[in-house]
Amino acid sequence: MSDRSVRFELGDYHWVYERESVGFVGTTDLGEVEFLITSAALAELLSPDLEIVDADTALEVFIEFESDIHRIAQREFVRRLGGEPPILLTEADVEMH
Repeated sequence: MSDRSVRFELGDYHWVYERESVGFVGTTDLGEVEFLITSAALAELLSPDLEIVDADTALEVFIEFESDIHRIAQREFVRRLGGEPPILLTEADVEMH
């Protein structure tokens, strides 16, 4: 089985106040890649009726959906051919989940 292009560690995340996002890091054969998932995207995971969640709720949602978020990040990393970090995951990326 071949190695995935990005690997993630569970529990490695933090709130990025100025971006209203949760930041997390993936590791590739070439080094680390930064990702951000917006609070609006996290709200979409929790309930399509929500537009945004606060920092505490965002972190709770990230923990609950961390494996799914890592799969979305993996998909978007491959789709965007790496891209310029941080790779921003928005509600449009989550809706395709």
